Amino acid sequence: MKLSSSTLRKAAEIQERIEQLQSELDGLLQTDEEARSAVAATTTPNVSRGLGRRGRKAAVATATGGGRGRRSTSPTGPLAPAVVKVLKSRNSPMSVSEILDGLLSNGYKFASPEPKKNLFARIYRLKGVKQVGPGKFAAE
Repeated sequence: MKLSSSTLRKAAEIQERIEQLQSELDGLLQTDEEARSAVAATTTPNVSRGLGRRGRKAAVATATGGGRGRRSTSPTGPLAPAVVKVLKSRNSPMSVSEILDGLLSNGYKFASPEPKKNLFARIYRLKGVKQVGPGKFAAE
């Protein structure tokens, strides 16, 4: 199956949205846990735990949380600077597989269970990275 640039762009957009939603979910779950422990410390055990109609936990809003900003879900930081660092370490164009090997050897941790697919989908839109040939990339 041949992938077009528009398909890869859509895949990158979907992957970014998945990561953003995962980040928001993590924030909500963390906020929910903090709110529960605060409620449990100040109320009696018979207080409702905020279950929705379908049995899901209700989201708890706080003064500090709930922002819609983009967050990196990787424990080692954003992907773009890490890829640029790998590309600059070698002064010739690299394939996605070579870049992935460089990232992993530098200790970059992917939040995605399939880092190669993630990198393939996102590399075309990373700042500081340009495509210099079919399947080859270099730092701008």
